[in-house]
Amino acid sequence: MPKGKGRESKDKSGEKMEGWALARDSKFTDMLVEMRVSRQKFKETKQQAMLDKTREVLSDEKLDEIEKMTLIDTLTELYNPRTFLKKLEYELRRAKRYKRPLSLLIMSVDKLGELGQLHGQLFIDDTLKAAANIIRGAIRDVDVPARCDNNMLGVVFPETYSSRAIVVGERIREKIKGVPINDELRHIRVTASIGVVSFPTHARNEHDLMAKALEFMERAEHEGGDKVYNG
Repeated sequence: MPKGKGRESKDKSGEKMEGWALARDSKFTDMLVEMRVSRQKFKETKQQAMLDKTREVLSDEKLDEIEKMTLIDTLTELYNPRTFLKKLEYELRRAKRYKRPLSLLIMSVDKLGELGQLHGQLFIDDTLKAAANIIRGAIRDVDVPARCDNNMLGVVFPETYSSRAIVVGERIREKIKGVPINDELRHIRVTASIGVVSFPTHARNEHDLMAKALEFMERAEHEGGDKVYNG
């Protein structure tokens, strides 16, 4: 460019653009570029926000799933044995602190092992699921139902004397022997042996209470089953 000449360029028609015309064109180009960048940033921010929200929802669902796996027995959907012992210990501490009663029920289905040998593991699973549903329908929201062992179910009754727990046990026992286990084996009926103990009458700690409930359950079994035993 010769000396003395200002900055110049050409427009689309080929004519020269100088001075403010060139500046105006450059400013307009910069505005377009800035607008495109802003739109892209907005789009990326919106996409990231949606992604974060999706991740948050998935995370909550995953946490719920993990929590359920650690607390709940997958077959019966009652508390698992480990959680049951923790709940029993906690409720027993409360009972001692506030000098309130507590009862414990342990139940087994009579001759379930023999029936399982005849009809298969699926029959055992269906029986435990049916018994778990019956228990859920017989207790209060504050009570704690669980699968205590492979073939045993239990319930912790906070703020409950054994007389009340026995009534619930009898209700469960009657219901179990009147309900078919599954559609294929509707002719088969099962019975249950149930042991019921209470704090402080039978024991003052969770291990002794559980041992006494198991003893009473076994006593019911030895006396022919289909019985609630309370000592």
